[in-house]
Amino acid sequence: MPIGTPEDIAPETVMHRIGGGYVTNLKLSPLDAQQTPPGISMLLGGTPQAAAAQMRHAFPRSRKWRGTTHTVGTTTAAKIREAGFEIVPDPTMRFPNHARLIHPQGEMGFTDEALVTLAATFQNTMGC
Repeated sequence: MPIGTPEDIAPETVMHRIGGGYVTNLKLSPLDAQQTPPGISMLLGGTPQAAAAQMRHAFPRSRKWRGTTHTVGTTTAAKIREAGFEIVPDPTMRFPNHARLIHPQGEMGFTDEALVTLAATFQNTMGC
């Protein structure tokens, strides 16, 4: 499925980051950095609990997702954009509501300083 454009996501759209909106969880992994454009996974819409359940359902045997789905960071497209980042739809077979959080400067934009600003836009929900 092709990646969408920022205009495809309304400013008020709620989005979730499995594992929380902490700086350490917002950094690009080596796999994230290889994407075109580089970015991290987000799930659009719903509640933090629904996002966690969606991830656990898609990967029922994964130890990684069992551990990280207990905390979910939630923000909006508008807040992400105010922090200097962007969000684009990037649907997959398992996650039609999947999106990618990117930076206009690509990988170079994911600096620690920029991630501190981005992390401040998230509200973390524990026990999902």
